[in-house]
Amino acid sequence: MIELFLLLAAGHYLADFPLQGDAIARNKGKVFVESVGFHALTAHAAIHALVAAGVAMVLGYDWLWAFLVVGATHWLIDFGKSWERWPDSWRITDGARWPGNPDARGLYGINVDQALHMAVPVGLAALLTGGLT
Repeated sequence: MIELFLLLAAGHYLADFPLQGDAIARNKGKVFVESVGFHALTAHAAIHALVAAGVAMVLGYDWLWAFLVVGATHWLIDFGKSWERWPDSWRITDGARWPGNPDARGLYGINVDQALHMAVPVGLAALLTGGLT
């Protein structure tokens, strides 16, 4: 389980930063505001899903579960972090920020975002290996 978790976590950081690209980072918060937002966020989640599926496949685990769980949860977590239209009263922190958009808002910022994302490989590794051993 530890090996699977560590590789899923490494894959997450690979997909979340170097494989994301500036266009996706700038536009994924525009979901339901501009069509590019939905496409950017979905592409970003799909990259994560493909990386996780690849890790699972190489290690001999069910790649389809990895693809579906990581893809869906990544989309939902990043939607919460970066959607531009959350009411101010719902905000937990200052939300997603990047140099070109210091006023970006979401329900939470990068620390909560990454903590939620790291819970996914823990749960997925437990699911795919049959427990916390």
